[in-house]
Amino acid sequence: MLKPYKDPYGFKKLLAYQKAEELQLKCNELTHLFPKTKTLYDLADQMDRSARSGKQNIVEGWRRNTTKEYYDFLGFCIGAIAELEEDCGDIWRGVYRDLMGIRGIMGEVDGSGEIGGMGESSERGITREDGIIGTIGIKGKNGEMETMGVRGENGNPLNPLNPFPPFDIEKLKFYPLDEALPPIVKLKLRCKELNFMLHRIQESLLVKMDQEKTLPTKDKFRLHNNEQKNIDNAEEKMLEQYGFEKLENGQVVKKKNI
Repeated sequence: MLKPYKDPYGFKKLLAYQKAEELQLKCNELTHLFPKTKTLYDLADQMDRSARSGKQNIVEGWRRNTTKEYYDFLGFCIGAIAELEEDCGDIWRGVYRDLMGIRGIMGEVDGSGEIGGMGESSERGITREDGIIGTIGIKGKNGEMETMGVRGENGNPLNPLNPFPPFDIEKLKFYPLDEALPPIVKLKLRCKELNFMLHRIQESLLVKMDQEKTLPTKDKFRLHNNEQKNIDNAEEKMLEQYGFEKLENGQVVKKKNI
């Protein structure tokens, strides 16, 4: 079914488009700092292309004739942004050694020699799973930046490729964005936030196609399964709130106090 005519520039009002535009600018600011080696030049070019593709496919999808085409182009956006997010993860893990310690990518170096961009070093720090605040590290007596990060029992860094305190960036929340995080981590979180928004738009388009009777059969099953999961989750939360639980046989009983 053809989409009804709408504002050809209406995509600019979408929060997802605005986030994609911001992501592209932030990505370009970061890749501009990469050393001009062939490997890193190619990486910077690929990251910039992914960020651009994420934004441009929103535009092209918006102007397509059918809801299904719009849905598909948002899928292209998601793929491009997922690729950019993975590149950010690779950089953070230390895959590209020449990027380690570069100002404006992995963090900032202030006048005291401490690494910033990870919160106030004495108060905020990065908390490991065991609750210990990781040390960020300072310059040695010779003025060189010493190996940083939480050390293992033998005194070696737990991650020799990444000198920062080890923490799982996958567990960080993308909203609200912590501006104290390193730039490359913030870029990764921006990617996660944008793809979350794009998925939500896709979900609304699935509902629209279902109403238009244009939804493919396989997507119908997926849509209805998702709706059932949402219903089940809501029911489970309500039962838990009032102190009940549902048994495997479907019977609802009062929760036993342990």
